[in-house]
Amino acid sequence: MPGELWNDEQEHPVRHLRVIDMTVMLPAPYLTRLLAQYGADVVKIENLPSGDPLRQPPYHKVFEVLNQGKRSVALNLRSKEGVSVVRQLASEADIFVENLREGVMDGFGLGYAELSEENPDLIYCSLRGFRGKNAVHSGHDLNFIAVSGCGEWFLENGNPNYSTLYGDMIGGTFVPLIQLLFHVANPDRRGMQLVSYIDENFRALYLPRVYELFRAGPHQTLAFQQMNGSRPHSRFYRCRDGLWISLNAIQKKHWDLFCTVVDREAWKERMDDPTLVSEVEKLFADAPATYWEALSANRELCLFRVIPWDEHLISTTAAPQLSTDPLSWCGFAPNLSLCPAPNLGTDTFSVMHSLGIDHKQIAEWMQAGHIYQPDGGKPSEAAKPPTDGQ
Repeated sequence: MPGELWNDEQEHPVRHLRVIDMTVMLPAPYLTRLLAQYGADVVKIENLPSGDPLRQPPYHKVFEVLNQGKRSVALNLRSKEGVSVVRQLASEADIFVENLREGVMDGFGLGYAELSEENPDLIYCSLRGFRGKNAVHSGHDLNFIAVSGCGEWFLENGNPNYSTLYGDMIGGTFVPLIQLLFHVANPDRRGMQLVSYIDENFRALYLPRVYELFRAGPHQTLAFQQMNGSRPHSRFYRCRDGLWISLNAIQKKHWDLFCTVVDREAWKERMDDPTLVSEVEKLFADAPATYWEALSANRELCLFRVIPWDEHLISTTAAPQLSTDPLSWCGFAPNLSLCPAPNLGTDTFSVMHSLGIDHKQIAEWMQAGHIYQPDGGKPSEAAKPPTDGQ
């Protein structure tokens, strides 16, 4: 019998990386959280006096999951002493991630040009909200979607979905993480600045559709037009009990089988007929969702019931996963060794000590409000955070 296949998930494949995380809010901290999940040493630099805005209600629960496994160092980035600590940390880091507006990090003396002088191998990842004329402006999720060029499709049928942060998650977390890991994987890599734009990255969600539309002639049938809810084969349908069923029979063989199973042979030739939608709606409205689920069991109809959240929580491993390691619920390898999200500045002393800064210097800087640790007194009022956001 062959031996067990090797898998590096439990060995945390990026455990050799040190990441300096100067990000706030949601998308970029999620990116660095994923690096921590797979073993990276992530040092989160937070500006005094209050640190990451997500620490404050009502967002504090989100902060907990986005910053688990990180260390927090609280500094006054308006002081040369605070900046000097960041520079020392960056000189020993593999990756540096920031998501402030263009020019803000340069103003601190922490831009790529400055840090690369001391660490030429540093990969400096800058996450920006907008490319082009809007680069100087602050923005968030819906704003990135709006200017992406794909926003009109997000609004199709006048019914945008606000249940997730598509711009932030696609454009601000997953695309830049993929870009970053591509560069980390290069065995011949050198230091560089990777600038990633959320509004531009969001387009990845629509690329197949956009390319098809761009290349299509005036009389061509567009495949993605068939899946915008206007065709009977690809829709959500409400059932008699008020629950929903999903039908996505985009292949003719699946559609034909569906028509046979529901005893509607005449529908086979109307797969792309928008006027059939109302008839299919009436069909599904005649029975509860569980009936249709049972009807499609063991048949390849591409017909599945929409599972309500409460049912999912009870019938799957979601509850223990979300209680122990939330990212494992999303399909990422579990990492039960991660510490909880840190209190503001809780690791300041230990990190500075590791840089060779002596106790006396640390105490003086703490007293002056340049740095902060929870048990070392409150930062001075002079330590004001920048108001510059993404």
